[in-house]
Amino acid sequence: MFATAAPAQLTIFHRPDDPWSLLLLQCLPRLAACYDVSLRFVTVPLPGPEFAPRPDALMANGLRDAVDLCRHLALDFPAAAQAPSADEAFLAARILLARRDAASYLSTALTIGAALFGPRDPAQATLARAEKTIALPDPDTARAQLAENGAAQQAMGHYHSAMIHFEGGWYWGVDRLWHLENVLINRGFRRGTGVPGVVPRRAEPIRTPLALPPEGEPELRFYCSFRSPYAYLAAARTFALARRYRLRVSPRLIIPMKMAGFAIPKIKADYFRTDCAREGLRHGVDFGHFTDPYGPGLRRAMAIFPHAQAQGRAEDYILSAMRGVWVDGLDLAEDAALSIITARAGIDPDDAIRHAAPDADLSWADRHRDELARYDQYAAPVFVIGDYMTWGQDRLWMLDSVLQHALERRP
Repeated sequence: MFATAAPAQLTIFHRPDDPWSLLLLQCLPRLAACYDVSLRFVTVPLPGPEFAPRPDALMANGLRDAVDLCRHLALDFPAAAQAPSADEAFLAARILLARRDAASYLSTALTIGAALFGPRDPAQATLARAEKTIALPDPDTARAQLAENGAAQQAMGHYHSAMIHFEGGWYWGVDRLWHLENVLINRGFRRGTGVPGVVPRRAEPIRTPLALPPEGEPELRFYCSFRSPYAYLAAARTFALARRYRLRVSPRLIIPMKMAGFAIPKIKADYFRTDCAREGLRHGVDFGHFTDPYGPGLRRAMAIFPHAQAQGRAEDYILSAMRGVWVDGLDLAEDAALSIITARAGIDPDDAIRHAAPDADLSWADRHRDELARYDQYAAPVFVIGDYMTWGQDRLWMLDSVLQHALERRP
């Protein structure tokens, strides 16, 4: 452990109309009580379409996820949350840009955030009161400052709000505070007060209604992509979860975002891989020696999947192919690589490769992506069971809790 003489300097990139930002803010007082930290807030705008290609879907997903999270975490978010208007969000940003002191910023951001996602009349009244307490930058100045702040964040290596930056590392929302706490402890910033684990769990979750058929094996739809490192991190744990609750997994491979017209900028891809490496260590999942399968390799590997399903080897093949990409660094465009991933999945390689034409019909994967769009989703992994949907490998613990309650009450 390193001795420290000064507080850890944490920079928080906050967007007032980001639901995940509001949840993160609520954990910061506990973080400051437990660790010797200095907080600096930077107000940022919604990033451009190269980083947020579907802003409406991002907002819908943020609102749904924040409500869902607060059923399990002792944090506050309106149960009937609604998106603020662009004018309301911009006014909130101007109010926060005027706050230079960290304590004042946090207090104001919490007050505004609590109102901004609720009923419109109280939200507008809260904004009006806050607007009167301080001189605001004029609209043009505020837009320029937001753009400058967003550009500065991207120059540092990230693009999203609800982010904490510390000594070159990035920590997103409540989900990555675990990693930040470990770094602060190892660097010697632990105070003698407070309790580590600053994301508060509810003693008893607010149960999520889940409609399941009264009989039979419930189906868990697992939307995944060979090109998604987060889907890889989730895959083995998803199949294990299904076995524990006697669910039938329906894997729904989708074409990756790039093939669907959503290009991923380099700094976004770089962050994903760095983040997945530490998440792999956290969950005991090997990760690191990877080869991007985009192109013929991806198409060939996906073309084999219906054959793997017909052989009753869908799970084995998905796990083997994903390991080939994210651990073994195999080039799936090559027959030798396809032979490896099929053989260890219990599939005859010669037979499988006959199905691996790079121009094979993947319309079934397009249909899976269309299904995702109906949930306002466009990235893997996504989990759907009954009328419940959640997104991301970070939510497997929450899916576990929902399933435990729903299935123990099933006749």
